[in-house]
Amino acid sequence: MFYLIKYYKHLMILACFFPVLYGGLHILGKRSWSSIKAWAAGYHLFKGKRLLSLVILLVFLLNFFMLPLYEGRNASAEISLNYAKASQGLNPNGTRYNQMDILGGEVLERAIEKGALTGVGVNDLKEVLSVGPLVQGASHSEDAYFISTQFGIYYNASPNTAHLKGETLLTLVTEAYKEWFIREYSENIRVLKLDFTETEKEDYLDICEFLRKQAEAIGRYMLTLSGEEAAFQSQSSGETFQSISSQAYTVADVMVERLEAYVLEDGISKETGRYVERLKIQNVFKDFDARKAAAASENNLTAISMYENDMARIVLVPTYDTNYQFYMSQTRIGIDDFAADADSFANSKTAIHSEMARNEHVVQMLSGRYEPDGINEKAELLISQIEAELNRLARAAQNLVKEFSNRQANEYMTITVFTREQQAASIIMEIFAYTLLFAVCIHICMLGVHINKNSRKRSGGT
Repeated sequence: MFYLIKYYKHLMILACFFPVLYGGLHILGKRSWSSIKAWAAGYHLFKGKRLLSLVILLVFLLNFFMLPLYEGRNASAEISLNYAKASQGLNPNGTRYNQMDILGGEVLERAIEKGALTGVGVNDLKEVLSVGPLVQGASHSEDAYFISTQFGIYYNASPNTAHLKGETLLTLVTEAYKEWFIREYSENIRVLKLDFTETEKEDYLDICEFLRKQAEAIGRYMLTLSGEEAAFQSQSSGETFQSISSQAYTVADVMVERLEAYVLEDGISKETGRYVERLKIQNVFKDFDARKAAAASENNLTAISMYENDMARIVLVPTYDTNYQFYMSQTRIGIDDFAADADSFANSKTAIHSEMARNEHVVQMLSGRYEPDGINEKAELLISQIEAELNRLARAAQNLVKEFSNRQANEYMTITVFTREQQAASIIMEIFAYTLLFAVCIHICMLGVHINKNSRKRSGGT
């Protein structure tokens, strides 16, 4: 039955071909066209052709039953990419777009899982599904180049998938592809997944530094997304990228600062001796780095003073700017690099000295402490409050990013699966077209028979 449905249209064309061939041979085999016209004029479409009309009616009923089954074994869908980079053949993140990802193994596995499809595997679906651009350019000239942003997905049933409904399968596949696309190209929220388990082993000032970095990371990430769409607002919480960023920086600048001030003021440490020794060792290495930066800066200044007179000659070269306006360009000279390097090394030395001064301040504060080593209840309470606030902000940020990514993904892609209802008009047209074709062909055959019969009578009469 499967192959009868699959090749039904071919069988219909064959059923039309042989009557036309038979009738055509009889008609064209007559040399007297005037006689053919006269005999054709005497041919009646309905008179005495009750059986023929019944056959045509039966073919119509057969088409009415078989053609919808044929179309049910075939289905199509359309995917349109709506983001700007799609016209350049790129994904939203700038990587090369590949249309074959639509029928990738991961997508098809997800489609089978979503639909709880039985009796079929990924390879079965790959055999019956195909994808291609709806509009395709050519490579013979630059004028013919075209990057398609619309792709058609086509389903042609096989014996292994005959039990599946085509439009349902394509709906599952396109939905699975959309999920994969959203997951693959949505914003990365790993920075918002916080883990504070390791901080329990650290000293309090290290915990302060870690918490500050976590808060600043959330703040920077939200500011980055705010640059993409500052007005975006969560439908559930009303938060914006800017509001969450502001709260994160408040945690860093207020709550963490309060914790750090308390730790320094009271000289709190879980193990003072080890922490102080670590800071002193750090300062030894930092002092070496500062001396190295100072020497590098001095070397560059010395080079400038040695070669300044020879290298500072200005040469103007005639050239054009991007607007094709003529101007005289000054050449770049080596002394500029020496000056830039000297400034960079000087700034590094200043930054290192600042870090050393802070370490010395911490050593001084801890050395004059009066609190015993170990766990401090107030510090632990402040840390718990900061962690709770950061977790709250991270959850709010994750929800906001997911809403933003889902909305973007919905705008990225438009999916249309053509249903039987949408194809009803074309199916009805096909039913009438194949029935009319068969009727015309069978009447051509009967006309040939009619002409041949009259020709024999005439030959017998003469």
